[in-house]
Amino acid sequence: MNIKIDFNKSGGLVPTIVQEYLTNEVLMLGYMNREALSLTLKTNIAHYFSRSKNRIWEKGEESGHVQKIMDIRFDCDRDTLLVIVEQIGKTACHTGAKSCFYRSFFYNGKIDKNLYASNEANLPTKYGKFKVKAYKDGCQEHLAIMSLNFFEIEAPILRIHSECLTGDTLGSLKCDCNNQLHLSLELIAKNGGFVIYHRQEGRNIGLLNKINAYSLQDKGFNTIEANLELGFKEDEREYGAVEFILKDLGVKKVKIITNNPQKIDFLELCGVEIVERIPAITPTNCHNEEYLSTKKNHMGHYL
Repeated sequence: MNIKIDFNKSGGLVPTIVQEYLTNEVLMLGYMNREALSLTLKTNIAHYFSRSKNRIWEKGEESGHVQKIMDIRFDCDRDTLLVIVEQIGKTACHTGAKSCFYRSFFYNGKIDKNLYASNEANLPTKYGKFKVKAYKDGCQEHLAIMSLNFFEIEAPILRIHSECLTGDTLGSLKCDCNNQLHLSLELIAKNGGFVIYHRQEGRNIGLLNKINAYSLQDKGFNTIEANLELGFKEDEREYGAVEFILKDLGVKKVKIITNNPQKIDFLELCGVEIVERIPAITPTNCHNEEYLSTKKNHMGHYL
């Protein structure tokens, strides 16, 4: 790549915007100096300059992620770099309090003002008639699926359902996601409530890495061990978008369909009163017994 940057013009540090390949998501805001840019072009791996440490921030440092360069561009004044990367390994970026880097959707306890909501629309389904409303959060788009009487109910039934393409769409027997989603839609159609379809595939490691985790599970790893082996935490989900949706819909009380104590803790932190917990217990099979056992014994799920 023929990149010519005037480092003298910028005091030796060029502002750098890092964007994820094939999305519009800004992963980082950072800096490169001449040495960092040289290493980036030479190795095809992104390197940055840490102002707090006064040195090159090495690939994988602290966060463990590696960013493969897909393209580098600069603005018309040649004083700001746009680095387009494909992340390999951990997708979490360096988010320390003293860091100049941050994920665009990194949740810091405040509602992200950059979420956008659609209008409401009708959605007739095999379960019944619903209203739907979509929310755009960076490259993720979430959905609220509401019964027609949702706004008339003081404490509606709620399911926060994490996206699972293999289960929800393909009917995979490796998990209980498909059964939980259908149970929830049946309950809200009958009793009133809503499902927040939370687009954080594979506990927020993405479809590609979820399939890589499946491959490791085929070799004997459990669902937690597979995530850790790939360089992720056992659960990478964050719920800032869910809080935005709850506030947008004016939800104060809920009857929550869940087996996950973390979702209960999250709702309490949001100030949402939990009137009742409805267990999301569905039939097991020989393919998901170990998966459910791992969630119960290692993640504390109520199973």
